[in-house]
Amino acid sequence: MTSSRTRAPAHGGGTISDPASPGSVPDHDSDATDQLVDGGAQPSAYRALLQNRNYRLWFAASFTSSLGDWMGFVALQTLVASLFAPGTRPALFALGGVMMARLLPSVLMGPIAGVLADRYDRKRLIVFTDVSRFGLFVAIAFSSDLTALFALTFVVECLALLFMSSKDASLPGIIEKRHLTEANQLNLLVTYGTLPLGAVFAAAMIGVASLLGRVGLDGVEPARLALLADACTYLVSALLMSQLALPKTSRRTARNEGPGFVAELREGITFIRDLPLIRALITGVVGVFFGAGVVVGLGPVFVNSALGRPAADWSILITAVGAGLVAGIVAVQPMTRLLRKELLFPVCLAATGAIATVLAVLSNFAVILGVGVLLGVAAGLSFVQGYTLLHENTRDETRARTFAAFYTGTRVSLFAALGIAPFVAGTIGTASLFAAGRIVRMSGVRITMVLGGLVALFFGLLATRGMRRAVRDETERPLRMQGAHPARNRGLFIVFEGVEGAGKSTQVSALVATLRSEGRDVLVTREPGGPPVAERIRSILLDPDGDDMDDRTETLLYAAARAEHVDRVIRPALEQGQVVVCDRFVDSSLAYQGFARGLGEEDVFEINRWAVDGVLPDVVILLRLDAEEGMRRVTERARRKAHAEETKRAGGEPGAVSVLPQWAEQLTADRMERQGTAFHRKVAEGYLQLARRNKARFVVVEADGDAVAIAHRVRAGLHPWLPLPGAASEAVAG
Repeated sequence: MTSSRTRAPAHGGGTISDPASPGSVPDHDSDATDQLVDGGAQPSAYRALLQNRNYRLWFAASFTSSLGDWMGFVALQTLVASLFAPGTRPALFALGGVMMARLLPSVLMGPIAGVLADRYDRKRLIVFTDVSRFGLFVAIAFSSDLTALFALTFVVECLALLFMSSKDASLPGIIEKRHLTEANQLNLLVTYGTLPLGAVFAAAMIGVASLLGRVGLDGVEPARLALLADACTYLVSALLMSQLALPKTSRRTARNEGPGFVAELREGITFIRDLPLIRALITGVVGVFFGAGVVVGLGPVFVNSALGRPAADWSILITAVGAGLVAGIVAVQPMTRLLRKELLFPVCLAATGAIATVLAVLSNFAVILGVGVLLGVAAGLSFVQGYTLLHENTRDETRARTFAAFYTGTRVSLFAALGIAPFVAGTIGTASLFAAGRIVRMSGVRITMVLGGLVALFFGLLATRGMRRAVRDETERPLRMQGAHPARNRGLFIVFEGVEGAGKSTQVSALVATLRSEGRDVLVTREPGGPPVAERIRSILLDPDGDDMDDRTETLLYAAARAEHVDRVIRPALEQGQVVVCDRFVDSSLAYQGFARGLGEEDVFEINRWAVDGVLPDVVILLRLDAEEGMRRVTERARRKAHAEETKRAGGEPGAVSVLPQWAEQLTADRMERQGTAFHRKVAEGYLQLARRNKARFVVVEADGDAVAIAHRVRAGLHPWLPLPGAASEAVAG
């Protein structure tokens, strides 16, 4: 895949061409921005989302489409059942056939839908699927042939998978990442909250049919009217989505140069397999959906036969679960302030299975309603967090395939449970169990529901273990650029890091001289700095007389200078096979802004992910020094500099300075050096944490001692990457 960005030469007067294209950034209305710029109070996340025109269109289309989905589901079931005598085997077969027609696309088309959504323009796919479903539901509304209904339902479900994969994968491109949780809350509300509303609209068609009969249009079936109304919702959704501005990505402009269809499908599967957190998440949700399918499939029979209640009470129980679902969705935000999503999600998932198991053995309907509310709360909490984790932990180019796998697994699991549960319950009949010293008789319905709840609990616990392990590994894993492929050939990238006063400039100069004496082609550079733009940013960042700046501003400026540095200096040198020696790089931002400023290592790394464009050091030399000693050296250096200036003015010769001439201004205390000892202690601790987590690319060298001895230790530490010449190499090997 090629990039649309044209790089300038490493050292020269080239230009960078990166024109902004329409839709290349999320479209946020200016009113919200102006409010923040003018110093007004920051709006709530929900209000900020709804002030985003793109999201308003996306939300309205999702609501309309979901309403149509549920209206069509109820109406289609009613239509199929009406073709046969109620309760007969043909009627049951017909309803089962419709369920299979909804299941098969998930098995056959799920992963393919994800590849299509990643490979082609998502907005066009969304509009195409909506318009196509409009036509198909019109055809369904006028059809009475069972085979035709099965075939049309199959095609509709294929299009629904493609629609959902494209729609959900497009969400992060139109909103800010910090609003993903709230956006997923609203998404799930419109997805599942429209279920009762769709049923109400379908039932309302009875009244509409009655009114049509009064004006002479007798014999109009309410189910067919509902299907026509459903078709119209897709047309409205298509109109709304057609006005959406989605970001353009390089994969669309370079489609013909990318991997093939099968390769992309394999890449999506590999992506999920290689990410323990995503793998555990999808596995857990799929298992819980199977348990949920058992409970939902047997729910009406459970209420009617096991509890002896009217069949209509099943709708009351569903309403209680729905109320809990809404409460759980709303409660996500305060709960995630107490616990990380990665830890809270699997607990809620396991709780869903446990609560479903308890519900299956209860007999008091009032208590069952209360437990149903708790079941909904646990499900709502886990659903929103699951969606958010999927969005946060997937790359844009594989996001649709990830969601397609998610949808495929959940749909197959759900519909399989709906088909299997009645058969298992009928096979069991009534069984006697020995518990607590007595024999308990349970119906096959209860036993099957208990088994379904236990399956959900098992997979919830499995997800809990997997995600906790993934979180633990995450805190210990090295930093990686997911999906990045540094564009370099034979070069080696060496970076020096350390607290202020650790002697980086001195050791950089010593190493460069040593490597050049060995005949190596070396490029020396520093951060912030390098090309002219980065040097101007450096002057702002390190100006000792400059005003205080916001920590986030500081982080973004460092990243901006780094992007220019990588593009114009570092990457071209590495592509030419040079050894690049750099004074500071991305680990400085992680230690200074991530740890010491308290902005968080992950967030700072995410900002720099785009800036470094896949380029990370092959080896980092960490000059380890106590912060107090480093600050003492900075103070002493400033004193020596002042003395040298006085000597020069008096006509004497200042002492020699063992640093590169172009870095001479570093002998004065800059803005970062004046941050105080407490700040630099945090920096030192941050560096040590980074070194512990990235042992493969860090070489820690004690920087307290003679500069020449330190230089020897540095060169010896680089032996695995740059073998020492001659006898020195043999000595190290021995």
